[in-house]
Amino acid sequence: MSPFHILFVLPWLCIAVLASDPPPSCERNCSGIEIPYPFGLELACALPGFNLTCNTTEGKLYAGNVELLNISLLEGWVRMRMPISNYCYNDTLHSMDENYIGWGLDLRDTPYRLSNVGNMFTVIGCRTLAYIDNLDTAGNLTTTGCVATCWQGNYSSLNDGDCFGIGCCQMNIPKGLQYYQISFDPRFNTTEIYNFSPCSYAALVESSRFKFSKNYSTSSAFNDYYGGQAPLRVDWAIGNKTCEEARHQANYSCISTYSDCFNSLNGPGYICNCSKGFYGNPYLKSDDPDSCQGYNNYFWMTVVCEDILNIFGSVLLDCENCSVKLDDEKLNFDKVVKSFVDCWKLES
Repeated sequence: MSPFHILFVLPWLCIAVLASDPPPSCERNCSGIEIPYPFGLELACALPGFNLTCNTTEGKLYAGNVELLNISLLEGWVRMRMPISNYCYNDTLHSMDENYIGWGLDLRDTPYRLSNVGNMFTVIGCRTLAYIDNLDTAGNLTTTGCVATCWQGNYSSLNDGDCFGIGCCQMNIPKGLQYYQISFDPRFNTTEIYNFSPCSYAALVESSRFKFSKNYSTSSAFNDYYGGQAPLRVDWAIGNKTCEEARHQANYSCISTYSDCFNSLNGPGYICNCSKGFYGNPYLKSDDPDSCQGYNNYFWMTVVCEDILNIFGSVLLDCENCSVKLDDEKLNFDKVVKSFVDCWKLES
């Protein structure tokens, strides 16, 4: 029986806290990762459940014991990094290593939930069946499996970019999940093909960061590419009420005068955005310089795509559709959007 290892984000108590600005002394950066309110490194600097830890020795940001890569205030998600589960043939013991660790993540009683649109359960191997146990907010447990095989052990059957069961299998996850656990079926093992494909891998992976390579199924390349830890997308929301319910309460978090509320699309709660024509942090009062500020003709810049590329580096821009795609995982998405004002002209 393999051991399970569950990483967790610290649970939070649902306490009604009067909405107010955090102290100006709050640290808002950890090793180049911006930490916008409602997140913070100290209790007074964050809303309940949004406390983070900066490990200055490692140069990493953590939510509980899970590494956090970056935060999107605008879209209401964070990117985390989770270990990849692997099930390998032990050449010394001449048998499968039954002491593999099946990794999982517990987000229950936190503002976080696994993104059903940003992640895929991904299984790599030539003879593997991996399971993912899911637990939703109502406590309902479901188990689904994904099979990856190589046709008659034939390497030529693998194709780069294809993940439809040959060497690679992917599945969507349901909406609203706050817990998952990965395991392998021991009946599907690599004992007979260890010289060709010694290991199987499984992880919940951010879909936009994954592209199958056929050498993933016959080597440790998949695990090596991510350094043993794959990125995944985690949505977050304020509280467990709808916008209509929350805006009548003292702890309503969209406190900028120029802010709008949006119900979470992945479970209960809501997020805040600045109103159209404004940019900044909608969770701060309007007299805060970092709160939602209006664009005006004086501020409006005539910046071309090439200039933004020079400023931000590896960013792909689509001016016609006003969109951005980040290659640098530590680059702050919201900051790019604020500066990408040449795509539209907003009247003051």
